Amino acid sequence: MGRKRETGELKPGIPGSRTGDGLNVGLEPREDAFHPQKGFHYEWWYFQASFTEGYSAVAILWPMNYSRPWTRQCTIQLSIYTPEGLHSKHYVFPPRGLFSASRDRCDVRIEGSYARDTGGGYEVHVEVEGDSIDLVFEPTVPGWKPGTAVNILPFPRFNTMGWLVPVPAARVHGRVTVGGRTVELRNGHGYHDHNWGEAPITHVVDNWHWGHVVSGDLAIVWSDITLQKAWDYDKIYMFLLSRGERLVMESPEIEVSYSRWTRDPAHLHPYPRHIDVSFGGAGTPARGAFSMDVETVIETQILLEMTGLPKPLIGLVHSTRFARPFYFRWLSRLEGWVETEGERLPLSGTTIHEQMLFRGRSPSECMKLAGR
Repeated sequence: MGRKRETGELKPGIPGSRTGDGLNVGLEPREDAFHPQKGFHYEWWYFQASFTEGYSAVAILWPMNYSRPWTRQCTIQLSIYTPEGLHSKHYVFPPRGLFSASRDRCDVRIEGSYARDTGGGYEVHVEVEGDSIDLVFEPTVPGWKPGTAVNILPFPRFNTMGWLVPVPAARVHGRVTVGGRTVELRNGHGYHDHNWGEAPITHVVDNWHWGHVVSGDLAIVWSDITLQKAWDYDKIYMFLLSRGERLVMESPEIEVSYSRWTRDPAHLHPYPRHIDVSFGGAGTPARGAFSMDVETVIETQILLEMTGLPKPLIGLVHSTRFARPFYFRWLSRLEGWVETEGERLPLSGTTIHEQMLFRGRSPSECMKLAGR
């Protein structure tokens, strides 16, 4: 694998600097359809919704079991969070023969669960072990892809990685059933993205930190991606700002900083309790800054446990620090501002954001190793 500065292959799939109509062209339905590829293949459709009634939900549909790709399994992930602070978390692995997907539009099914593009929005029904979501996503802005959406990596085979956002922001309503109780929810906002490719993510990415911010008629998608050692732990940033029914600004250049690092024996890694993000400047369609203060660690996952390895072997791998893959999801308090179209608008509320650590280095460790 060559280093980023020697190869440059990662540029096609990162944001440019489009504005106006060029940024608001939207996506073709087939771009959110099934992407069949040869050899090793991964893909998932991700949906997230949060409601003023205090509920949140995350659902993910996969055609395979990424932790154990040699098995003939697909995957359903469902997390439901209640206003009382309860968390219902499900990972199930049905036989792969129960998976089907259209090549023309998003229409993904695993037994009784599905996500489908209806032409004017998305219907998402996911049911696992007695809990379920039955939600309608009504997009408020066009779909978006950074650049070509696909990176071609310097591997001789299995070298593609794709990511796009068919629903950067949406109104959401529907039903959630959790713990035997069904609740009708009418006032929600949502997000949907789609990942696919052949190149093993763990060979390219060390960790990523991703979030979705909604405040009033503003919505932000942001991501801080740290590449593997072969790319000198270099950074790639994804950023998209929308207002009302329009996409306002995309950018590969934002600033993200982390502080108030906390070490908890319950977790494999320290995590930041304060995150600052800033974007834009002179001559850009928008500029602003926001901070996130972690209120609750709402979900974690020791990723090696999902491989089925014996616990003693997992402990040995962790102790060598060769790899300590781990997942965090947080609920944070949001404060900030945006200047756009001649107005200064506040950002406030709560936000869900996540960190996926594949090799298990924190952002601060990666910066030190890269000499920055």
